[in-house]
Amino acid sequence: MSSAARRGFTLIEILTVVAILGVLAALILPVLGRARAESRCISCTSNLSQLGKAMTMYLSEHQGTYPVLAARPTLSPGLARMRETLLPYAKDERVFRCPADNQNFFANEGTSYEWNVVLNGRVQDGAVEALVGPSKTPLLYDFENFHPDPGGGGFGGKNVLCCDGSVTR
Repeated sequence: MSSAARRGFTLIEILTVVAILGVLAALILPVLGRARAESRCISCTSNLSQLGKAMTMYLSEHQGTYPVLAARPTLSPGLARMRETLLPYAKDERVFRCPADNQNFFANEGTSYEWNVVLNGRVQDGAVEALVGPSKTPLLYDFENFHPDPGGGGFGGKNVLCCDGSVTR
């Protein structure tokens, strides 16, 4: 067989290319997974920031007094729901859903974020915030550890909106 008539690849050449592509895919897929998880975390941080602004508007209309809300509405049916209380200020119900909520809290509770019931009916910048500090007092936070733990002694895999409007992990 002449070299001009031979135009195909050998089995060894094809298997080598497939093996190289497999190795590259194995290297790239974890990076893409981490990027996707970080994207969900950033979106969640943005949602909490928007909810912080909605709470600021609520507080300005209610003489600086926090609402009395259920931490988990299904466990406290007699208390108001955060979603119904803040929706007039947030204007978009999508901010109540963490994109990493894989346990259906949004579907069951109406939100992916838990309210700090210690603040129920208290005055903003009151005793609770004075004790811990507004930059460390949680206002809202993920129901569960939806996000990868960044380490460093924070809140684990939870994004947290603090009373001063900052969002931390």
